[in-house]
Amino acid sequence: MSQFHRSAAAAAVVALALSLGRPTAHAVPLHNTFGGPIGYGTNVLPANDDGSSDPIDLTAAFPGGLNFFGGPYTQVWVNNNGNITFSGAVYNYTPMPFPVAMRPMIAPYWGDVDTRGGGAPDNNGVFWHLQPGMMVVTWHNVGVYSINDTVKMDFQMILTNSLDCRAGDFDVEFRYNRCEWEAGTASGDSNRNGLCDAGETTCTPAQAGFDAGNSMDFVEIPGSRTSAIRDVCTTSNVGMPGIWRFSVRGGMVDCPDTGMPCDTGGVG
Repeated sequence: MSQFHRSAAAAAVVALALSLGRPTAHAVPLHNTFGGPIGYGTNVLPANDDGSSDPIDLTAAFPGGLNFFGGPYTQVWVNNNGNITFSGAVYNYTPMPFPVAMRPMIAPYWGDVDTRGGGAPDNNGVFWHLQPGMMVVTWHNVGVYSINDTVKMDFQMILTNSLDCRAGDFDVEFRYNRCEWEAGTASGDSNRNGLCDAGETTCTPAQAGFDAGNSMDFVEIPGSRTSAIRDVCTTSNVGMPGIWRFSVRGGMVDCPDTGMPCDTGGVG
């Protein structure tokens, strides 16, 4: 399998940059028809910093498991810090640059989420819901470390079964409604505004995408680990601002509309 770094180089195919501004709020609505106190499901993490769920059984949604650079995986962990992982919990708050020899990960927004600011269920909730053929995880109006509730992120990840493909294949949608922070104080935000301002040379913004956990294969949404990551609210790879869609076929991530694995042909 070739290395396939999907960052800005691959973004010429993968991304449609619909806006270069810095979004602050309310790009695309999140789906909220899954029950629970506000429609995002009945399962929710307690208020925490850097916590994770217990292993979640996927077989109610995907009886044969999911094929993601290995597997099939029949369980998953929901991590407070904006991602899910397939072989164990991840507590890292500052995103490590993909590829990482760690846990296979799908990360709609890997950053230092801190839900201890209160206001539940309308704020600071990490919810998940499973039903046949679907898993939805929602990080709803979450603050950033350390208990900074003046800025919010509101985003969602939807995994759906791909019935027309081989067992274990699935589709992924990231939805971004509110994009107001990119880093916490432990990731270098010394000004405590959720941003990596000029002069904060050690500040590390959030990262979004997919990591195989094998130190080789990954997909990175353009802007990851830069201040441009907040543009996910107004950019897209399918022409709909705030929505990013991918297909996982044979364990690999496919580029939209090409039917081919995302691969620039170059190293890294």
